[in-house]
Amino acid sequence: VANKTPVAVEDEIVAMRKQLADQGLDAGPASIRFHLQDLVGVPSEATIWRILTARGFVTPEPAKAPKGPGRRFVAERANECWQIDDTGWELADGTEVKILNTVDDHSRVLVASVAMASCTGAATLTALAAAAAVLGWPTRFLSDNAKAFRHVLADALGALGIAAGHSRPYHPQTNGKVERFHQTLKKWLAAQPAAQDLEDLQAQLDIFRFIYNHQRPHRSIGRRFPAQIWAQAPKSGPADQPLGAPTHINTSRVHNGTVRAGRRYQISIGATHNDTDALIIRTGAHCHVFIDGHLARQLTINPDRDHQPLHDRPGRPPHLLPSPPPTTERKAPRHPRGMPRDIT
Repeated sequence: VANKTPVAVEDEIVAMRKQLADQGLDAGPASIRFHLQDLVGVPSEATIWRILTARGFVTPEPAKAPKGPGRRFVAERANECWQIDDTGWELADGTEVKILNTVDDHSRVLVASVAMASCTGAATLTALAAAAAVLGWPTRFLSDNAKAFRHVLADALGALGIAAGHSRPYHPQTNGKVERFHQTLKKWLAAQPAAQDLEDLQAQLDIFRFIYNHQRPHRSIGRRFPAQIWAQAPKSGPADQPLGAPTHINTSRVHNGTVRAGRRYQISIGATHNDTDALIIRTGAHCHVFIDGHLARQLTINPDRDHQPLHDRPGRPPHLLPSPPPTTERKAPRHPRGMPRDIT
């Protein structure tokens, strides 16, 4: 047949299929064609599918045929909405851990993928703050109804001007982008050596985050890379903060009622928080100090002072000063001075 695909090209297609599958990456016709785009004579996706079927790599399943396009929501700007969710995973010894994933709704950039023993509101806030130090804060985030997200995280990010949204109960499609990402991540992790601990797992997550953002073409964004879309897209941010304000993240142990924000600033938050760990988020001059995911203090940094006191003037704050004794209204004397008494 004159237009038959050469056997050598078919072999390249099969070899790429095996290579991608062994790496835990997408190995469909579109992905294969993308990775073989420099190969002379590479056929169409439909031809690649027929070659894989003829070689026994694909078993047609009509029930899984793509359905018609449904109603979809896509944010118009990068950082307009972050979808967050956690999923379970097991370490080599069978220990169950959590992986928190965060995906930008517009660009599909994997904002964060963090391994943690338990997905608490405080741990989620720390992970998102670290991501925001690089990418900036979103306008809002979207999650399921987990208490850590809907209450603790929503309250904490609300102090930064970030809105919160959540899906309806038993309706994960609302958060579908990050839900679908869980499958992609787990497929890749399953092809890697089992992680021995959280640190080992985090190293694997960091590798895949780079692959996903910079090396893996995404079907939903026209087979482009998420990092490329994010870099070119207009950016959103919290409604009450300037977009250009940089974010700095510090963690500090509370000692003598104060925490350290970098090498310079010392911030007073009160001795009641001594011996606890604080997360300090500075976006421009705005500063928020969180203890266990809860806002402990909000202030505007005074750049002329290294120490940021709880109150502007020395001494005890006005609301802690003892109240003055109550005053009594003196009545007029019964016998005005200089007037003789009426002696009868």
